This record gives sequence, structure tokens and C-alpha cells, in this order.
Amino acid sequence: MILIAYDGSKNADHAIDTTAALFPGSTVEVVHVWEPVSSAAARAAVYAIAYDEAGTMLEREAELAGQVAQRGIDRATRAGLVAGGGAVSTSEAIWAGIVALAEQRAPELVVVGTRGLTGLRSAFAGSVSQHVTAHSPVPVLTVPLARGG
Repeated sequence: MILIAYDGSKNADHAIDTTAALFPGSTVEVVHVWEPVSSAAARAAVYAIAYDEAGTMLEREAELAGQVAQRGIDRATRAGLVAGGGAVSTSEAIWAGIVALAEQRAPELVVVGTRGLTGLRSAFAGSVSQHVTAHSPVPVLTVPLARGG
């Protein structure tokens, strides 16, 4: 099984297409790892965001994350892959959530797209693909931006 980290971006779509081209017909798990706003705010020591009593904001975030994951699963299926997966929330950084999934599910390969950040933006933003590559217990295929994209 191949684990594809999917964030809904054009490059994540390109990573799925590349996986299908390199490993036609493979079984893949497309996952959209997401961090709830409340968790991200707590990690960043920002406490200005308030959730309502019913947790409606968190439910909406989960619903949107599920929609992103489903778009990736649908794309992988159309590309000829045997695809499953879904949205997975994490209270850690996104890259750590992807690595945790790789540790739990023991895929043969993890596929991630790159965001194409360079220079100062890259230094400050960090790189999910770089962190996953550095910490994954299994091989990682990082797919660069598509030409012209």
C-alpha cells in the first residue's frame, strides 16, 4: 500500500497523477491530515479563537477536511489507482501527523507533493515534505511542482 498525503492543492493532484503513472493500479490510501484551528492556535500560543458550546466550528472543519480527502480519493480512482482513505485530524504539526500515520499503517511508500516555497518563505514556513522525508520510517517520494504549475 502507498500512502498519499493530500492537501487539495494543484501539486497534491500532480502527486496523485505521478503516483498513478509510476505505480499503475496500485492500492493507495489518500489522507488529508489536518489540524483543527483550536489546536494550531494552542500550539502557537494564540488563544483569541473561541469555539461555540456545540463545537460547530470543529464539526465544520472536519466536514471540509473530509471533502478535501474525498476529492483526492476520487482523483486517484479516476487515475486508475485502487483508492481509499479519508481525513485525519492531528494535534501536532501536519508533517508529524503524516509521519504518525506512516508509523501506524506501515505503507511501502509515502508520497507527498512539494509546495515550491523558496528563500525566506521556505525558511519561515518550513516544509511538510522535508520534515516527512527526514522523519518517516518508510521511503518517501516527494513530487515537485508540475511544469508550468
